[in-house]
Amino acid sequence: MEQLGLNGGFFLVQLVNFGIIFAALLFVYPRVLKVLDTRSSRIAKSLEDARVAEQARANAERDAQHIVDEQRSSAAHLVDQARVQAEDQARGVLEQARKDAEDIRAKARQDAEQERTQLLGEVRTQVAQLAIAASERLIGQSLDANRSQQIISEFFTRTSADLKGLGDTVDVTTALPLTDAEKGTIASQIGAHNITYRVDPSILGGVIVRSGDRVVDGSIRAGMTAMASRLR
Repeated sequence: MEQLGLNGGFFLVQLVNFGIIFAALLFVYPRVLKVLDTRSSRIAKSLEDARVAEQARANAERDAQHIVDEQRSSAAHLVDQARVQAEDQARGVLEQARKDAEDIRAKARQDAEQERTQLLGEVRTQVAQLAIAASERLIGQSLDANRSQQIISEFFTRTSADLKGLGDTVDVTTALPLTDAEKGTIASQIGAHNITYRVDPSILGGVIVRSGDRVVDGSIRAGMTAMASRLR
């Protein structure tokens, strides 16, 4: 050893130390490897747990967003539904208000027409007396009851043509309200079953009968107009 330039005692000590270290390594290395494997497994498990947690968080966020979107959609639908219902209710209220107003106007017109007819009926006697007085002055003698009644009936129900064949639904306009007997006379002349009677003092007397587009004007107003045309 000395020939090789080595210290034998020192070399022996180093050799013993290397043996001890090698033996220690042989004893410790498997444990170190086990510890390293354990730590690697823990790290891998931690990484997997983190990945799973991240996936779960992403799923939770997606589910939460889905729920929020559904709630927004449901809220928007409820708002639209409420708006439509409100508009329908508003239209219903307006329509009912219009109907009520029209009913009130119709009732007012009907009441006014009834009042007008009643007032005209009250002056019927005076008009009839004037017609009789004019006839008596024209012929220069008094008239008996039958002749007077005939003149009155002709004044209120006189027609200018044959009214048969006008149809089953007609409108009859007279200057003053008719009695039931006078209505029966006109109905027999027309032969219709559905007759609507109207009052228009401006026709002066006689009868105007309308059935669809056909008009038979036997009013005194029409006769006076025709007479005035002939005298021109």
